[in-house]
Amino acid sequence: MLEIKNLSVAISGKEIIHDISFSAGKSENISLIGTNGAGKTTLLRAVSSLLKHSGSVLANGVEIASISERDRAKLISFVPQGAEISGDFEVSHFLELSRYPYRKPWEQLSAEDKAAIERALELTDTKKFLLRKIGTLSGGERQRILIAGAIAQESEILLLDEPLTYLDPVQRIGISEIIRKIAASGKLVITVTHEINEALVFSDRILALKEGRLVFDGTPAELVKSGELKTLFNSDFITFGAFEEGKSLVFPKFDQA
Repeated sequence: MLEIKNLSVAISGKEIIHDISFSAGKSENISLIGTNGAGKTTLLRAVSSLLKHSGSVLANGVEIASISERDRAKLISFVPQGAEISGDFEVSHFLELSRYPYRKPWEQLSAEDKAAIERALELTDTKKFLLRKIGTLSGGERQRILIAGAIAQESEILLLDEPLTYLDPVQRIGISEIIRKIAASGKLVITVTHEINEALVFSDRILALKEGRLVFDGTPAELVKSGELKTLFNSDFITFGAFEEGKSLVFPKFDQA
């Protein structure tokens, strides 16, 4: 579904992403981790053709940068970090706008549009917010609506940039469950996150960046057992419980005074 070949990105003459290659397929739930400045957001933006890059980004064999914005939106949707929805309008109107790749300006919603929105509401459990004003939603509620919009867009690939930031533990688990359901429905989901435990518990696969290079690609269990967490974050980690997806937690180890 997605194939990245020798992808590099330079900004203001400085190379941020260095020769990254990987492929990913249908129904994969992938977490992209690394320290601040590792290049995670830059990678997502390059994959969605929001940044110029060298190398190739292919979706279903098609070079993403070579197709129209409307056709690109049918393949890839990108939810940026801390995305704000401006305007004092209802959630229903926002979700209608997410169907723009399939509609002409001012065209009425089709049966297919309505069905896509209904599926998004059901998957994210947000139907109760449909008539709410965007500005009245909490951070966690707004994040669910942003993800619902990406689902309603019916792209085959969803790129989510730190959707768990500023959420409390219950909200983080709720959003992580939604992401897992999206992948299980047949989509490819790649999520940038700093929440290591959620990445370990909910992901099928983890990609790790360090200084713009891909330094790990494997399962959560392989990541913990490899000791790569220490290399990535320059810190020892303590694992509580024998590692099984969903049953262990890792925390940085701090020297005792």
